[in-house]
Amino acid sequence: MSSENKSVDHGLPELLMPITGQRPKNIIARQKMVMEYVVPITVPIGEIDEFGEEVEILATAGPDDKVIMQISSPGGSMETCDYLCRRMDECEAEIFVEIGFTCASAASAMALHADDWIIHESSTMMIHACSYSPGYGPESVIRTSVAFTERVNREWVYRTYRGFLTDDEFVAILDNGKDLYFHADDLLERLPKYAAYRAEQEEKAMAEYKAEMQKYLDEQEAE
Repeated sequence: MSSENKSVDHGLPELLMPITGQRPKNIIARQKMVMEYVVPITVPIGEIDEFGEEVEILATAGPDDKVIMQISSPGGSMETCDYLCRRMDECEAEIFVEIGFTCASAASAMALHADDWIIHESSTMMIHACSYSPGYGPESVIRTSVAFTERVNREWVYRTYRGFLTDDEFVAILDNGKDLYFHADDLLERLPKYAAYRAEQEEKAMAEYKAEMQKYLDEQEAE
């Protein structure tokens, strides 16, 4: 048997012929890596520096990646919660929050910053206003501190839960000190409505931005 290479008629058009011999050098193969990060939040929300690894994941995950945050926490620091919520908003990846048996207080706020949710039959959520001690000191200092904290609390609660809570529920937690509890069936009903509300607000904001940009361009053209 001869070792000489011979041409074989495959009966195919030239462009569909099998590639034999040396491949063209101008073909580049790219491997696209898609990562799925699982981030358990199963402790009280303490100081910001306790969540360095979680923050790094949120900063690293790309637009094609997925982050699954498994939240089962009684809540904790409003400041740390607000910081983590901002990092979630900045994250390029799609964020799913698995709501655990306990998703309370500050943990509920984090849950609402997800793009989508995983609800189990045992999932629950509790929402209330912040708790704090005014401390000890001159009456004028305590009064100023209380007024400051009241405004911070009210604005943060409205900003966080608008679209999820009703007006009456805002009154219940802010003025009457109530704790609001939601079971799995409540979450399955409310979260899609909340997602629709949020999408509507984003669309409205984009329309306002485009209108402002168009106004600016018109003014520049008129000058």
